[in-house]
Amino acid sequence: MSSETEPRKRKHTLADMQRRHIEKLMRNVDKEIVLPEPAKVELKPPPEIVLNVKGSSAGAGSSDIHTYRMQRRKENTRVRLMESEAKEDDEKEAYEQEREALKRKDEEKTAKNRAKRQKRKHTKKPKSTKSE
Repeated sequence: MSSETEPRKRKHTLADMQRRHIEKLMRNVDKEIVLPEPAKVELKPPPEIVLNVKGSSAGAGSSDIHTYRMQRRKENTRVRLMESEAKEDDEKEAYEQEREALKRKDEEKTAKNRAKRQKRKHTKKPKSTKSE
């Protein structure tokens, strides 16, 4: 009998969870939503002294390959991050230069048109009125 009065419980799907979340947000429409900033990836600088320099060459033990691969992976990640930051900086700089050039061009065009308007305004003859 108790099963007839109680609503059935079902598994919560992703759509149900999203629907509930949206409903919760819509209840407080006036409340400001704060979105967290994406985490910035920062890697430690490379070590000054590398204790294990054998690598995966002959003479290295069977366990040294794992240490070598870990060091290589860290270094490759660090280099990739540095390259992406440099590329991002170059793109920002190119964007700013292009923006400044467009701004200067617009200012020049606006100044030229302003000068034309002023010239027309000053050279225009006053209309004669019949009330004289």
